[in-house]
Amino acid sequence: MSLYDENAEVLRELESRGRDLGRPHTIDLSHVFPDQSPAQAFAEASTQAGFEANIEHVDRDDDPWDVTISKVMLPTCENITQAEERLNGLAQTYGGRSDGWGFFSA
Repeated sequence: MSLYDENAEVLRELESRGRDLGRPHTIDLSHVFPDQSPAQAFAEASTQAGFEANIEHVDRDDDPWDVTISKVMLPTCENITQAEERLNGLAQTYGGRSDGWGFFSA
């Protein structure tokens, strides 16, 4: 299953639970890193690319640095997949990886 198809499935599930997908939401894209320095560099690069970034150290053995990248957008398969692919490529240049997405505000 492609990333696009996975995102379509998630969005269908969210819509079936009553989420309004016809208006913009803050989409949070999660990324994990093994060390603070590359996590910080990724966050800075993402901010320069027009996203907001939040870094958090979590109690986990593997990749304990979480970087959540956020952007207000219409939650479509195209928008989310494009952002995921762009940010995952950027994360990989800093030794990190994508770890899913969501939107938690109403």
